[in-house]
Amino acid sequence: MIAPSVIGGVSGMAKCYIESRTSAARGTDSIAADVVRHLHTREHLGKAAIICDQPLAVLAVARKQWLKISRSIQRQRASTLNADKILKFTHTITHMQHMHFSTKSPLEQPDANFYFLRPHDLSIMPLQCWSVYILSSLGTSTAQTLLMQIPSEALIVDYTHTDTWRDLDVAPKSTLEKYVVQEWRQVEQFLRTHNIAIELLTSDIQDVDTMDDALDTLLSVNRKFLHIANEFQRTLELARPLRLTKETRARYDAVVLLAHRVQALSPGAFTQRFLETYNEDDTFFLYDHRKLTLGGETLEVAFGRHAAAGRLHLAEALRTFAARQDLKN
Repeated sequence: MIAPSVIGGVSGMAKCYIESRTSAARGTDSIAADVVRHLHTREHLGKAAIICDQPLAVLAVARKQWLKISRSIQRQRASTLNADKILKFTHTITHMQHMHFSTKSPLEQPDANFYFLRPHDLSIMPLQCWSVYILSSLGTSTAQTLLMQIPSEALIVDYTHTDTWRDLDVAPKSTLEKYVVQEWRQVEQFLRTHNIAIELLTSDIQDVDTMDDALDTLLSVNRKFLHIANEFQRTLELARPLRLTKETRARYDAVVLLAHRVQALSPGAFTQRFLETYNEDDTFFLYDHRKLTLGGETLEVAFGRHAAAGRLHLAEALRTFAARQDLKN
């Protein structure tokens, strides 16, 4: 879950954002389904509120759509042999299964994740509510009450297309999306400075040596890299959903994957965001540290291979990781 703080790398980013959205099909059921598809891209941020006139009816449709998306992801997991994707799909499915829907007040049920509330129930909003979906028109005073209770940088998605937000302190979501581009440029510059070609680090790459070489380099500057990657990942999460080209998405995923692996092999450089994204404590690509790595080789063989290739930072990190695990067991 994201902490309520201003993104350090982007100046001026400290207000709420508004997205005026139209469902592809008409009708309450279709809008509720569209809300859930949108919300699914933001579920790791924190809580969400859906403001509507008929909370029970909208909740019923939303829960069905949630289960439909979960089953679709299960099919995707069953159809791939990519270990990274399997882990990510598994985490997503598990996370979705633990999401709680509620029509009760946040005071009555503070542990829910998604709240379905009427406009007159907004005097108490859930804490850490980063996504708000407006299905019923709000007056200016109600909108102001809402804004006072949600975090800065939260996103309001308005299906009513009213002018309520025009005079309030909100910015269009397009502004938020521009921050993603700014943060990505910093990531690219950092990688170029360390002679890492991002275009070679796509998730479909077959040459694992390229990823290992990049990992070895980044382990030597792990804290700086994790700081930059963390700022980018956080901005990306706040701006979701985004329309990205396949190439751009692959590059984003490759950097987040690298960040997670650097995190897993960097004692004391803990960044919860990458671990939440993949739901691994510190074993993302080391299934059994005594026997196997992701490539199916023993750790002793991995030590020798990386040392022989000149990847001394990676070899030492693997050895340290194994020692830490032995102390735990």
